[in-house]
Amino acid sequence: MNAKILFAMLAVLLVLPVGAAAQTTTVAGEVETTPFLDLVLTTQTPYPAEPGKTVNIEVELQNKGTTAKDMTLEMVVREPFSLLPGEEESKTFTSIKSGSSVKTSYNIFVATGAVTNTYEVEFRIYEGSQRTTYITRDIDLYVRGTPELVMENMYMDGTLEPNGQANLTTVVKNIGTGAARHLTIEFASTDELIPILSGGNVYVGDLPAGESAPVSMLIAIDSSAEQKTYTSTITASYLDESNDEQSNEFEVGLPVSGTIFLDLIKTEPDYDRLKLKIEVSNKGTTEAKSVEARLSVGGELVDVEYVSSIKANKKATFTFPLVTSGDAILDISYIGPGLEKNTLVKDIVLNFEAPAGDASGVYLAVIIVVAVVGYWFWRRRSKKKKGEVY
Repeated sequence: MNAKILFAMLAVLLVLPVGAAAQTTTVAGEVETTPFLDLVLTTQTPYPAEPGKTVNIEVELQNKGTTAKDMTLEMVVREPFSLLPGEEESKTFTSIKSGSSVKTSYNIFVATGAVTNTYEVEFRIYEGSQRTTYITRDIDLYVRGTPELVMENMYMDGTLEPNGQANLTTVVKNIGTGAARHLTIEFASTDELIPILSGGNVYVGDLPAGESAPVSMLIAIDSSAEQKTYTSTITASYLDESNDEQSNEFEVGLPVSGTIFLDLIKTEPDYDRLKLKIEVSNKGTTEAKSVEARLSVGGELVDVEYVSSIKANKKATFTFPLVTSGDAILDISYIGPGLEKNTLVKDIVLNFEAPAGDASGVYLAVIIVVAVVGYWFWRRRSKKKKGEVY
């Protein structure tokens, strides 16, 4: 008998705390159960929600306590959400019986710039007309954005010139609202522009919305490339938030300009023609145009010579009146690949000796003798003609 009484007392002690948590004792000693309201999201259309579009949500207000009367459900509107025109933030219910529920829906606009995320939407529940006290319930609203890639910038480390190479860097930016996952950048090879090894295919990884990624590629330029802008295609391949394959193509223009390097390679006299020949080579990778050479000796201009162009790896010979000694200056001006004017000045020390038995003085004496003889014959013929007249 004592054992039965002990077990009965333990059972009462275990039950009492649970009952107390769900009950309220009135002044008269009567026990009254209070309403207990909860909020759940029942539907979301479409799922997931998309930036810049409308989503309809249906929520259910559940009463797990006694009958609730004159209850108001209010949605707290915050970015990136807004209610469509005509939609009310608050919904009022006159009665929600114990163990029952009521449903209501909201038409919500998702901001265009909303990025992929699960957003908490806050609701407040009021009783009666007072708005000073309330309970809050949150629901989760999933938004899935869409990636959008643009070529934000492009620059080169080095000069694109024939038979050379340069490091090309492109900056890709995701201006969309979703991440671009497993992003790969590929440079399309052409006859003149060739990626070196795997330099034309670069794995970037994931590019979240609003972020940029620099991508470097090593490009070689064929020796046959001319001075002009070549076009190629850069392709960005990635997976969107739905794991669907996407790609964007960007057409880029790459200017092959090259460099000009003029050098003096030979200066020699031509005693037969009484000329001074100066050879100039272009050791650069592009053509020098409208080349003008001015030779001065002792501060006095000797002559000016022109050639239309000196192509890459070619040479030109400028011919001036023969000067065999003195401090000379060769002033070369030309037009570069960007139509810019350039000048090159070379100092030359002239110190030539005529070959034995073939001095320039001999040629000069011969010329004088020929001139004298010619003048003598001209005078003789003139006198004969005068004698005939008179």
